[in-house]
Amino acid sequence: MKNLAIIAARSGSQRIKHKNIKIVAGYPLIYYAIDHAKKTKGIDKIIVATDNEYYAEISKSRGAEIIMRPPEISGPNS
Repeated sequence: MKNLAIIAARSGSQRIKHKNIKIVAGYPLIYYAIDHAKKTKGIDKIIVATDNEYYAEISKSRGAEIIMRPPEISGPNS
C-alpha cells in the first residue's frame, strides 16, 4: 500500500511571519515536519504544498516533492 504525507506550508502566517522557515535548534521548522514524515513507517511519499518558492527549495533539499499552491487557496481559511 502507498501512503502519502502532505505538509501544508503557506508563507502567510498571521501570528508569526514565515514560521515555517524560522530556525529552531539550528534548522528551519519545516525540516522537522519533513524529517519526521521520512522516519514514519509506512509513508512512501512526502509532498509539501506551499505558495512560496523559497519554502519549496528548502523542502526539496530535504527530499520532499512540491505542489505550488495558487493564491486563491493559500489564505488563512484554506
